[in-house]
Parts: sequence; C-alpha cells; structure tokens
Amino acid sequence: MHRYRDRHGRWRCYFRHRAKKWPLPSPGDPEFGAAYQARLKAISETDSRPGSVSYMQGSLGWAIIKFLESGKWKNRAPDTRRNQRPILDHLRETYGPGLLIHLDHRTVKGIHKQITKAFSTSTADIALGLLSAVWKYADRFLEVDLSANPTRDVARVHESTKEHEPWPTDVIEAFDKAAPATIRLARLLAYYTGQRRLDLVQMDWARFNGERIEVVCQSKSGGYLSIPCHPALLAALLPIRKQSGPIIAAHGRPYTANSLSNAFRKIFRQIGVDGYSVHGLRKNAAVALAEVGCEPHEIMAITGHKTLAMVTHYTKRANQKLLADRAMEKWKTAKSG
Repeated sequence: MHRYRDRHGRWRCYFRHRAKKWPLPSPGDPEFGAAYQARLKAISETDSRPGSVSYMQGSLGWAIIKFLESGKWKNRAPDTRRNQRPILDHLRETYGPGLLIHLDHRTVKGIHKQITKAFSTSTADIALGLLSAVWKYADRFLEVDLSANPTRDVARVHESTKEHEPWPTDVIEAFDKAAPATIRLARLLAYYTGQRRLDLVQMDWARFNGERIEVVCQSKSGGYLSIPCHPALLAALLPIRKQSGPIIAAHGRPYTANSLSNAFRKIFRQIGVDGYSVHGLRKNAAVALAEVGCEPHEIMAITGHKTLAMVTHYTKRANQKLLADRAMEKWKTAKSG
C-alpha cells in the first residue's frame, strides 16, 4: 500500500505494484480489507513474477532473481527498494535472457542509452548502479566466471561531485532573513530535528504534542523516532500550532520533497549563495550535537542514522575541532614548550 497527501492535505491510499497503482479506501474504512484482497488476488492471477519465468543459469535475468532474493537487496532501505524495483524489473524483462559473460562495455552503454530514451537520464544512471550491484553479486556469490565489471567506465550523467555541506552561520542568518515564514520554519525543523527532506514534509501537527515531534516511519530506514524539540524550534511551533495537517505548508498546500528543495534554491539565488541544500542541515544537526559533546548513539537517536560509520562521517569535522582544541590546551599547559 502506498499513501501520500494530495494538494488539499488529504491522505490518498493506493495499491501499488511495480509501476502501476490502483486507488484504495482508507485503512480505517470497512471496505478496505475487501478491496485490498480483491486487488491482491487480481495481481496474483495475472502477474508474471520473476519466479514464474525461467531464465538460463548464467543469464542476467537469473542473476537479478538471485540478487532480489539475497540480503544485499533485502537490507536496502524500504524507500530505496520501492524506487529501484521497477528499474530492476525493466532490466530483467528487457535484457534478462542475455548471458552475463556477454554483458560488455558497449552493451552497457547501449542499455544506458535505451533507458535514457525510454525514461530519463537519472533512471539510466540508477540502472547502471543496479547492473553493477548484480554483476558484483553474481561474481562473488553465484560462482559465475566473469571478467571486469562492464559498468565501471560507463559515464553517468548525474555524477555527484561533492557531498552535502553543513551551512555556515552567516548563510543561515542570510537565509532566515530572506525566507518567508513557511520556509524559515522548514529550515528550523531541518536544523533541530536532523531529518531528510521527505521526512520533513511529512511531519504532521497531530504528531507534535507541544514538546516532542514523532517521525513514525523514516523515509529511508523505516524507523520510528520521538524527538524532543529544541527551545528555538518550540518558539516557532507553539504560536502557530494546529490540531492536524502538515507542519510545512503554504496556503494550506503541503510541500513535496522536490518542491521544498526548489523553494530553498529560490532563497539561495536571492541571497547569492550556492553549494548548499536542505540535506546539508541534517549534517548541521549532527555536527552541532557532536560539538556539545554528544556520543554517537545519542546523535543517532535524534537523526535516525542506523550505523556508527555514517554518524562518524557526518561529525568528523566537529570531532577534529574538539580533539584539536583539547590537544592544544594540553600543549599550552605542558611544562616545556
């Protein structure tokens, strides 16, 4: 089941399968169960699932099926699987019969070109990454005698050149001064909760009790968080508190993750700043927590990160600064210079 808010702030529910979706009653509606089971039955009768098609051992389709059954796939975040599964299905259905040993550099370039034409450049880039993951899985776990990864030197259109940077204090001050109230509130929510764009736009007044905000299902990890509000955030939330509806909304209309990014970029253009994003504020939160002495597990309880490695990556600058200050204090107080 897929659920989202429409432009009027109402929840819409759909039965989603691959790239198709069918409307459903709300889960609280007495007709929901019957409608869901009917759609499930219809899918099971007509669906050509990966397991219902036989692929030769050593083929791309066979390797994709094995990959989908593995922990390498199942351990990915639910949102990632939901977005990438249709691309894997397209690769399997279109190129599945071909043997992995015949998947060379030229063929991969052709696949990238075809998916770009049929869908988009970003989809084609994701397909390259998935092909690479399937190739590596087959090479390591399926005992297929493969040569070099054929996706390695195929240029991606959207290659990230740098990571999201935390915002400096002067950028935050300039942004808040130029931003309308709704976007300024979004900036405060991002800074003081350390959440991703999709989690920010899904924050609801019904999940704010005057002291804490609940994130029921994080977009990437699927985890639950109950985050105590910083006094600066409470000062912005309490005067405009409502019973329900999205916290970040303009004229009653909720933002999407993309429209929120666009709104932030508009303010950046106004103040003549480049190189920062909504996601950078997630790093601001982790760095600020580290600088006041929070342990990694305490930071994870706010941001929702699932691994210590990622928290360490986010806070490495703060840790370096703290360690350097401590080292210099020891040096200055030493008996000999």
